[in-house]
Amino acid sequence: MSVRSGILAILTLGPAYGLQLHTELEMRTARAQRINVGQIYSTLNRLTDAGLVHPVARDDEAQLPRYSLSPAGLAEARQWIATCGPGKPDWAEMVEHILLVATLPGVDPGPLIVDYTAAWGALQRGSELGTGSGGDGVARVAGKADQLLSSAALSWLDDLCASIDRGDIQPHPLSSERPRRGRRPHQPS
Repeated sequence: MSVRSGILAILTLGPAYGLQLHTELEMRTARAQRINVGQIYSTLNRLTDAGLVHPVARDDEAQLPRYSLSPAGLAEARQWIATCGPGKPDWAEMVEHILLVATLPGVDPGPLIVDYTAAWGALQRGSELGTGSGGDGVARVAGKADQLLSSAALSWLDDLCASIDRGDIQPHPLSSERPRRGRRPHQPS
């Protein structure tokens, strides 16, 4: 999952501080690799330059900005929340994407899960064709890898639906904890 998309999705819940976005991303996606907090701020700078987010009211005590979505940022966030996007699906991207979306209050992760299920199903059907007796050995082996990964992804998606139905994954609002430090807002060029 791109940090950019994750930030936009979390900001659909309302204005947030940079450090707050960092914490929310890591908590909601159970990331194996930590996100460098500097990456959050550099991404916020690029999003500000692109007109997708803007700093809003500063915190009285620390003079820290919170960031909010522009209408264009909200449109991009909603698009990302609802679809897996074109091309071959990626396992790690899918897991983090769905976990983040499933924790957003008022958002049904069902359409996203359906979209990923269709993408993995199409990859599996395509790879089954490539694992036949024709073609070179590398293509057959790569097709088999895609087939096995697709099968695992489809199984995980089924299990995920059961986990959501059991309430194992709960939507929750932004944390209300205010960070004690952070960066000043970037001024768009």
